[in-house]
Amino acid sequence: MFKLQDLPGGVIEDLCQEDRWRLDIDPGFDAKHEFFLSWRYFVALPKNPSPYYESTEADLADFLTFDGFDVLLPVSRSHHPNIELIRLIPGVNHQTLTLFLHDSFHESYFNDEWSARYGFLAVADRYQKFGCDFYLASYYHFSYLIGADYEAASEVMRKKLNL
Repeated sequence: MFKLQDLPGGVIEDLCQEDRWRLDIDPGFDAKHEFFLSWRYFVALPKNPSPYYESTEADLADFLTFDGFDVLLPVSRSHHPNIELIRLIPGVNHQTLTLFLHDSFHESYFNDEWSARYGFLAVADRYQKFGCDFYLASYYHFSYLIGADYEAASEVMRKKLNL
């Protein structure tokens, strides 16, 4: 599995270029608007730190592996233990992945089985530069899980809640 820290410096510099790699993101739950964000907020610590918020390595994204695919999602490493793959749809020639995910990191929202309906939809494009081959999310949105996806997420919640 890839680790962000093991990527060649050229990859991090490339991902920090806002005109080349932008992320359409909706953080979910009660958010009212989606917005574009630069990958630099997820792959590099700020050169001029904020006096109001201390950003650390733990706040950065890192790779998750789903069904053998290394994917970089715009979530901090602290979320990783709480992210479960519900469904993965590879695109033609595996150039794009569509993922339905369940992220129960925010425990106040995930305290019963009914909360399994909250999920995320990610679209990740294949990144093949600097000798690397992984998937980079370009779209990450809150989504309601329905049908078989909801049933799979319900099973995840039952296990987490020991039901």
